[in-house]
Amino acid sequence: MSSNARSVVSKEADIWVLRLHTHSGKVQEYRCSTEGQARQFALVLSVPAEQPSQPSA
Repeated sequence: MSSNARSVVSKEADIWVLRLHTHSGKVQEYRCSTEGQARQFALVLSVPAEQPSQPSA
């Protein structure tokens, strides 16, 4: 996932829902027990993954 994703946290029927909207138009949805879990998950998923360094020849 890239840092271009937009996250939305909302409460629906006693479940906290995290929706990630990517730049390609896809939506990923995660359900959490608490608002804190949903917000922490959103934070973790919003950090761009580091690219592995290439060994120099």
